[in-house]
Amino acid sequence: MPKTGAELLIESLIAAGVKHLFSLSGNQILSLYDASIGRDINLIHTRHEAAAVHMADGWGRLTEQPGVALLTAGPGHCNAISALYGALMAESPMLLLSGHSPHAQIGTGAFQEVDQVGVAKPVTKAAWLVENPHHLEEAVTTALALACEGRPGPVHLSLPTDVLEATVSPQLLQERTGAAASTDAVPSSDVDDILQHLTDAKRPLILVGPAMGRPLRWTAVEQLAEVGGIPALPMESPRGINDPWLHGATNCLSQADLVLLAGKKLDFSLRFGQPPFFSEACRFIQIDADASQLRPAEPVILTVHAEPTHILRQIAAAAQTLKGSEREGQRDAWRAEVTAARQATPPEWEQLRSAAEQPIHPLRVCEALQPFLNRDAVFVSDGGEFGQWVQAGMEAQQRLINGPAGSIGSSIPLGLAAKLAHPQRPVFVFLGDGTFGYHAMEFDTALRYQLPIIAIVGNDARWNAEHQLQIQNYGEERTIGCELLPSRYDKVIEALGGHGEFVGHPDNLTPAVERALASGLPACINIAIEAAAAPTFRANS
Repeated sequence: MPKTGAELLIESLIAAGVKHLFSLSGNQILSLYDASIGRDINLIHTRHEAAAVHMADGWGRLTEQPGVALLTAGPGHCNAISALYGALMAESPMLLLSGHSPHAQIGTGAFQEVDQVGVAKPVTKAAWLVENPHHLEEAVTTALALACEGRPGPVHLSLPTDVLEATVSPQLLQERTGAAASTDAVPSSDVDDILQHLTDAKRPLILVGPAMGRPLRWTAVEQLAEVGGIPALPMESPRGINDPWLHGATNCLSQADLVLLAGKKLDFSLRFGQPPFFSEACRFIQIDADASQLRPAEPVILTVHAEPTHILRQIAAAAQTLKGSEREGQRDAWRAEVTAARQATPPEWEQLRSAAEQPIHPLRVCEALQPFLNRDAVFVSDGGEFGQWVQAGMEAQQRLINGPAGSIGSSIPLGLAAKLAHPQRPVFVFLGDGTFGYHAMEFDTALRYQLPIIAIVGNDARWNAEHQLQIQNYGEERTIGCELLPSRYDKVIEALGGHGEFVGHPDNLTPAVERALASGLPACINIAIEAAAAPTFRANS
């Protein structure tokens, strides 16, 4: 039977294993909504387009399967762009499908006509307009594959309404006759060269980007680190070498004499490899699937265009020669030093973790919440000063943070995606009072789809990250535009139908969390916190 383009597209997504469409409805995508009825795919209908993209981003990072967002044209599409940038920097595999004004009307001033592809290109791996309904299946298959291969990232397809509504005759699926070029094999000379540099180095270090720091790829990093006695650190914070999660390990970076960058850009987050953040004598090796990120000039001494996971495994297999070498003991001591520095916290933190003062210090919040994270919980954190405190002050097996983009406001939709991906695990979302305002209405989404996340709001009644920067740069008497009200965000969630708690005294933290968990509802615990500047660990920073 003939099918519409919309039906073909939905069938293509289902065939690819896509289970959820994170979406906000609109004129140009109603044919896709209709085509999804009765099919094995779920519409998760959000309250803002950016939230749909954040959810797709979170799904991609947690499952390593592309999250798919479906939005309408024009303003709907444009509302997603900042979220796409966050996904691009976090190296998240995802696909944005946007409705588009009719192909036949392009250039005539059609309703909500805008160059959506041009808007999306700077914040995606690829973006294109699907101009023919017969190309929909191929476009979806190509886009989903592209989102995952090499350095993962978002891909965009714009879908004109007349392409989606067109009726097409059944098309036989064409089998691929040629195998895709493999990036598994790397010239043995590259492996030998990298291994020789690692062997010669006294204090080698492996730094990896966001995608390489996730479980699927991190195992390859750990394998090389173990065989070679080389410390390895994931770099996914917008604060880069000042990432509070690194603790004292940030001061070890300047001691390295060789840094192997595996899927990690030599960018602002590493201060471009320059002194004093790295030693003047330090040299870098880059392994990257994205050739545009390779910098074959000092301080980079070797670049390899390859998928990092595969070459790391090849190096690890060849690295048995490091065992028993004269440098083995030296490297093991170096690795132990970096590991200890990463795990250590300042002595004064112990007092702050047990402090009874009000407002509550963020570390006192960490102390109360850590036992709940130990219950196989998923940790989600936004940016800002409170976000940095909880990232530094707590440990979790599964964590999602706002990522290198440095954007804020994504944590609630990221938390919803985490609950969809891990329905049996508690999901705790940590965010400041400023970031709460971005997507607070996604608690309505949480209630409609029964996704009982628990939001821990650090409420200091200000945009504290900017407030602290103003103090540093201009002086305390010139702070401006950062004040907020000490609002009862818990009451907002109660009004929507969720569970709300206000905590003003540290003794009430644990009981409040226990009640929130017992409620079985999406919950907000609104905590009056001290407006403390985020911790820094770099010497002389």
